[in-house]
Amino acid sequence: MRPVSRTLSRGLVALVAAQLAACASWRQPTVDPVTAAPLDNPAIEPRTTPEFLHGLRGARWLLMRAQEAFAIDRVEQARSDLDEAFHILAELETDDTALEPDQRRLETLSITVEETYFALLPRLERLSPGSPLVLLLEGLSEEKIEDLPEDAAPLVRIHQLRQHCDLPIDANPRVAASIHFFQTRGRETFATWMRRSGRYRDLILDVLAEENLPRDFLYLAMIESGFNPRAYSRAKAVGLWQFMEATGRLEGLHKTYWVDERRDPDKSTRAAAQHLKGLHRHFGDWRLAAAAYNSGRGRVSRAIEKAGSRSFWDLQLPRETANYVPLLMAATVISKDPEAFGFELEKPDRPLRYDVVHLPDPIRLAAAAGCANCDEAELKELNPELRRGFTPPRNDLPYRLRVPKGASKKFMACFSKLPESERLDLDVYIVQASDNVSSIAAKLGVTSRTIIEANSLRNPDRIYRGQQLYVPIGTGPRVTADGSYVIRPGDSLSRIAARYNVHVSQLRQWNGIEGDLIRPGKKLRVAVAANPSLSQVAPTRRKGGNSYYVVSTGETLWSIAHQFALDVKTLRDWNGIRGDVIRPGQKLLVSRSKPTTYTVAKGDTLYSIARRFGLTVEALADANGLKLSAILPAGTTLRIKAVN
Repeated sequence: MRPVSRTLSRGLVALVAAQLAACASWRQPTVDPVTAAPLDNPAIEPRTTPEFLHGLRGARWLLMRAQEAFAIDRVEQARSDLDEAFHILAELETDDTALEPDQRRLETLSITVEETYFALLPRLERLSPGSPLVLLLEGLSEEKIEDLPEDAAPLVRIHQLRQHCDLPIDANPRVAASIHFFQTRGRETFATWMRRSGRYRDLILDVLAEENLPRDFLYLAMIESGFNPRAYSRAKAVGLWQFMEATGRLEGLHKTYWVDERRDPDKSTRAAAQHLKGLHRHFGDWRLAAAAYNSGRGRVSRAIEKAGSRSFWDLQLPRETANYVPLLMAATVISKDPEAFGFELEKPDRPLRYDVVHLPDPIRLAAAAGCANCDEAELKELNPELRRGFTPPRNDLPYRLRVPKGASKKFMACFSKLPESERLDLDVYIVQASDNVSSIAAKLGVTSRTIIEANSLRNPDRIYRGQQLYVPIGTGPRVTADGSYVIRPGDSLSRIAARYNVHVSQLRQWNGIEGDLIRPGKKLRVAVAANPSLSQVAPTRRKGGNSYYVVSTGETLWSIAHQFALDVKTLRDWNGIRGDVIRPGQKLLVSRSKPTTYTVAKGDTLYSIARRFGLTVEALADANGLKLSAILPAGTTLRIKAVN
């Protein structure tokens, strides 16, 4: 479903270095003919999320480390780092809230990772299951595949097995070469995909049978995504079946601020079946339908017209599509008798089994996981279409959340008892006569863009009094550095007191309040010395120059690591933490006393030195007036700026 990638240059590592330089009322809305004030200039400038920038920096570090490994011929380490960088960047590609300059940085870095990978490809003995699929489709033509033996045994084997396939299989050297690729450098990849297929096999085969499609189109999902519903290409194709947003929309798959249905295994499989049926009606041939699924109906039609032939093998198609159909045939043939091709496959993963619960109100996934007695990661795996840390607000119908098999009854009992502060992570704002999107954003401390996207406002200038708007507010209570809370619409003293485990009388006393009236946008002191986990949110300097931080409610290792320019692994290591669980009030070491200078040793790079001292590469380079691509002669003295 991806458009064909551009022809990538095969630059060497020098190219890498060059490019690196570069709550409100819950009442139903009362519709009023009075239109709210028009949208004006946003009062709060949009900003790229810290998580996006942290991920971008992490991917660049991995790329630089891969560069180091590549230069000293550690190709497996380079491959591993590039795999990790590629998948970080793929996740960042789904964040369409990043500002345009940061999106351009992401694009440049993604291109560099791909080009580095292609430079590395000739030296790799194998691809891994984590290797980007574009390598398999674009890079196969660069393979030096052995000539077929004189007895043409691979062709004979294809002839023998194709009678067991319900897709047309052609016994020719290109299909045999694709089988050879899976037997050699793609062996681990193919074996992992076959194991992973067990999760979705039953679901896909049932849909294909219902739609009267060849069952072997199961392996199209293998070639598209490796049976990974979170698969993402740099061409912005998503999910098991790699739908582009426009094509998915034509087949009924919706993408909103809250969900991306291209990642929903059931919905996307049904959409893929409909799309394949439409392509087959147009071309009358499953080979051409598969080719058009990959590169588009128009491209295949033009190739047919140019060649004067309707045979796939006669068409001049881009490299990715030319490799795509033979690989689909190869995967289908091998699956009929893996042992005959030298595969000893592991037992397939168990099919995903789940119950469905119908949620009348949104819920944080962390709270939902608690109710389902499972990890948040397991809940995300069952619901890969969710784009945020909570389920969507109810529109016309309750949201259908998948929970582990047998957990639905317990889940709903728990859900019904959850306090609102645990259940909700968004405000419901009722538009007033004088409101516009910009003024609402200013009141709630978010950007205009967030409100527009969260409510799918086609015309932000036409909001009306009484309209109900959903406003995301993050994953935890917002407390400022002085231990104060910014009041949101819909808040009450009792609700805030319950959230911070204090008495209403204390809130009144600390803030000089008589009665219960509080105003949105004002600060409310919610912590004193008796509640140090909320009042002491700034780092505390200790003996020896070490700095500590006291965890506040709603914070994560990721957010704290970003605040102090650390990576999560360093933060874990310094504090002896396993996993990701931290508690409000817990003290974390966030900075160690550092030397002020460092003498470069042989083999040192900016990356390795920055990593050693817990600095960003950019900070180290800036402190010494260096470019990121600088070569460091042994004996050079660098200034090491401590993290404050």
